[in-house]
Amino acid sequence: MIEEIPVLKIGPVLMVTIQTDLHDRLSEELQNTILERVWSTSASAVLIDITALQTVDSFIGRILSETARMARIMNAKVVLVGMRPPVTMTLLEMGLEIPDVETAIDIETGLNKLGYALREIEKKEDEGEARKNKEWGYGNL
Repeated sequence: MIEEIPVLKIGPVLMVTIQTDLHDRLSEELQNTILERVWSTSASAVLIDITALQTVDSFIGRILSETARMARIMNAKVVLVGMRPPVTMTLLEMGLEIPDVETAIDIETGLNKLGYALREIEKKEDEGEARKNKEWGYGNL
């Protein structure tokens, strides 16, 4: 079975949600996929959700750090979200630092760190819909 982690583009942000345990080969493939998508889509940000990961070893930590550094060279910021307490403790116990990666507790906070706010997007959509209804004579539907 070929494993693949989807990399979705939402506006200028690439959203990566890892739903399977990472092994070395898959980590390297993910790194290549992210960098290729940053280049091909001109994404300005990458949000990597690792909420489902139970463990992160030193190799995967290094791959995430390298990916962030490479993405930054390509003019994209990376935020890692959903790091569970056991993963955090393991990284600290191994003495592994990920200096090139910003972290956030959840996706919404990660988007905020990237300069995007879900509430602002929803509010703008609601305002646009209200304006359209008013222009078309529907009042407040």
